[in-house]
Amino acid sequence: MPLRIQTIFLLKLFFNVRKINEWTRQKLQHVEQKKGTDDMSAPNPCQPNHRFVFIKIHKTGSSTIATMLERYGYRRDLNFALPSGAVHYFPMSNQRYRFDTPRLVFQWNLMDWSGALVWPALGGYQVLVNHALYNRTVDEILIPNAVYFTMIREPIARTESFFRYFLFDQAVPHKANEDPLEVFMRDPQRHTQKMSNNKWNKYFRNGQFFSLGLEREDYKNLRVVEAAINSLSRGMDLVMLNEYFDESLLLLKKLMCWDFQDIVYISKAVRRPSGNHTSIPAGMRDKILRWNAADLRLYQHFNRTFWTKVQKYGPEFGHDLDTFRAMKESATQACMATGSRQWDWHNSSYWELPPNASEKCQDYARDDKAWVMLVRSRMRAKSNTFIKYRNG
Repeated sequence: MPLRIQTIFLLKLFFNVRKINEWTRQKLQHVEQKKGTDDMSAPNPCQPNHRFVFIKIHKTGSSTIATMLERYGYRRDLNFALPSGAVHYFPMSNQRYRFDTPRLVFQWNLMDWSGALVWPALGGYQVLVNHALYNRTVDEILIPNAVYFTMIREPIARTESFFRYFLFDQAVPHKANEDPLEVFMRDPQRHTQKMSNNKWNKYFRNGQFFSLGLEREDYKNLRVVEAAINSLSRGMDLVMLNEYFDESLLLLKKLMCWDFQDIVYISKAVRRPSGNHTSIPAGMRDKILRWNAADLRLYQHFNRTFWTKVQKYGPEFGHDLDTFRAMKESATQACMATGSRQWDWHNSSYWELPPNASEKCQDYARDDKAWVMLVRSRMRAKSNTFIKYRNG
């Protein structure tokens, strides 16, 4: 390439990058706040990690985590591996979410006019948070050297939440005075077969381990289950617990070298107590645990490793937890003052804010679908601008 043409190309690329990032710098102002006093003002020796994969599992609190991560990545202009279609999850087949090829990712094959791939030139993908089964081979092609984490939930609570959220209770014939979950658990195999066309069936029984890669035919194979748990222990940098939500986020904060403000959240999809909710008797609890034996083993293992990580955190854990919860409560109260919790057809909540709500409250209240639309729009604009100036 002649020197003059090369110089012009480099100048265009330089101003292109500045143009792409100028508005991003403005958005960063409200998340890169000055630290407070005490521990929050101390110099941090580590560097924030901006390469991560979150395995999002149904009915474990994953929507709240996902929106927190989407907020973090969007405000720092990170590149997301998004579903290629106009949805917020990767496509589903008859068996599972298909995640066997990077071609399912938005703009994976996008090329400039010379035939060169665009996203490697823009830094590649850095973040994956949308519903996709754990597939380490594809994940590492997309985002090499990433931090991996997920959140799981005690199997009984997760089973009940899943059953009612995805309206299984309406599909199980039962009398007015009967709990549909109890009726289902009398013969779960028969009821599952009757609802074979329900796409959520495969994520119900042992659905957490299924999302983490265990094949359905191996649910009763103790040797395979234990081998899969050992593999996950090596592959996952952190497995968080829904029952210890704030404690989990504190471990994530330290793992990622983030700030307290980065993990502040307002709960998403909190289910409203309903008239058909009853306490689960001991006999039915045993049935649920036997039916979800693989998930139970998964939870028991990572419940043990979780508290080992808490212990390694150090004596400041309690103080940091109080600090975080105070910040979270402050944010919740500030946004509640101008908004309200509404309820959707799943009987789960979302936040409704007035048009003049602060940008920070809008960020906290925005759901997964809205974040994906914002991120996809920005990435499309970024790649279009890059192609235009690179080939102009």
